[in-house]
Amino acid sequence: MPLSAFLSREAAIFKVEENGSESCDLSTNSSFVLVRVPLRIDAADEKDDAAFHYSIGPFCGRDTPLALEEDVPTILRCRVPLELFRARERFVVEVLGQGATGTMKVVWVKRWTVVWQGRTPVLEPLAE
Repeated sequence: MPLSAFLSREAAIFKVEENGSESCDLSTNSSFVLVRVPLRIDAADEKDDAAFHYSIGPFCGRDTPLALEEDVPTILRCRVPLELFRARERFVVEVLGQGATGTMKVVWVKRWTVVWQGRTPVLEPLAE
């Protein structure tokens, strides 16, 4: 079960917004799908701790530290094993921030459905 299942959905000190469209590409050796999600982070304090992770189906990727730099384009990069990137699978990305109590809380979440258009992987947004 992902760490985020145990975290409350309270807002943290900083704000996260999508800053463009996500993209998917096969790696050069075709054993991974490379997913990029562009974000903009506002009102961040460099002392804040932040991380992100992804999940696809039952698999949850590790928490990856996220550098907080206000007004600097941020791109979340996920390297997903190809065998997990199956059609109709749910792909979820969560950004976590440290709250006032010192616990990590979900600040931003986005959900997609995996679709294959021929040999090209695509993510279609799910309704929130």
